Amino acid sequence: MRLDASSLLGRIGFVALACVLAIAGFAAIELGYRIHSQRPALSLGNWREWRIEYKTFGPRVKFDPVLGWVSREWHEGDSRNTIAHGIRRNKDERDEIAPGAILAVGGGFTEGGLRVDDDETWPAQLESLVGTRVLNAAVAGYATDQIVLRAEQLLPLVRPKMLVIGFVGDEIARAALSSYGVSKPYFTLETGALAYHPPLSFMVPDAATPPWQARVRGLLGYSAVLDVVLGLVAPAYWTGNAGQSVFQKIDNDPAGVTCALLQRLKLRTDADGVRLVLFMQHGRIVVMQKAEPPDDARRVTQCAKATGIEVVDQFEALRAVASADPAPLRELYRKGLMSPKGNQQAAEVLARAIHQVALAPPAAAKP
Repeated sequence: MRLDASSLLGRIGFVALACVLAIAGFAAIELGYRIHSQRPALSLGNWREWRIEYKTFGPRVKFDPVLGWVSREWHEGDSRNTIAHGIRRNKDERDEIAPGAILAVGGGFTEGGLRVDDDETWPAQLESLVGTRVLNAAVAGYATDQIVLRAEQLLPLVRPKMLVIGFVGDEIARAALSSYGVSKPYFTLETGALAYHPPLSFMVPDAATPPWQARVRGLLGYSAVLDVVLGLVAPAYWTGNAGQSVFQKIDNDPAGVTCALLQRLKLRTDADGVRLVLFMQHGRIVVMQKAEPPDDARRVTQCAKATGIEVVDQFEALRAVASADPAPLRELYRKGLMSPKGNQQAAEVLARAIHQVALAPPAAAKP
């Protein structure tokens, strides 16, 4: 049986109408779901990528193409809360960031961790002691290379009068990693010059999935409804191996790289008229078992001093506690980081040094 032209056009029109109605119906469902779930109704972002990012990094941090990850801005809901640029709150205070503050950048010891309240970190306690606002821009898990990179990013945004870089021995060692759970940047020294290697994107292509299927899956990710449905019924297909921790070592000299980065940072802070202080902290086991800081920590502090950086080391203050009685030393730590009491001691050590630095002329970088 042959179809005449009018019948064929009629069937094409019916199919086209059905497609239009189906698309309109799905769009209505999509919009209704977004409104009901309080998601951005008109967002054009990819929900699947956001799901993978959240599964990879968690609620507190997000991917950054330069640093690997950074703290989320305006994060609330636990003892750690942030404002602009992912800076941790010190307490209930103003949200605006004015020039002339002290900027503290570091890893977990500086950030304070989840089990230390916002006003119990050493930057928060330092603020009370010196009477100057201290911005806690530290990010847990950072290596020394990420710490310096974050400081360089924030200097023109925050315009502080003083920059305090917080280091721990483990963070120096992490500068020899290209992945610390997730991909991170790293540096190598090539003919004496720093060579930067950026982190890999968290959206790693799945080699087992044909390219055309990957493109289709990527397009489906723009639907919030399909993201929820496929995330529940086919999580392996939808998010793959997201969230799996990977640790990868590279061949470099982490202490040497850290020293070179500090030298570069010193030139930057001198040009901006910002005082630079290196605050070296130490884990409890190191303090109990060693009579002096570990080799990498000593190398970094020595090269920092040679560069003209003011160095404040908490080791002697901690050793004084440990030599009298090991029990009080345990009270200064909690879950591998400093306790509120340990942060108080750190803030007091820094406050005394900062007062002395404020009275002294700036140290010039040595050639």
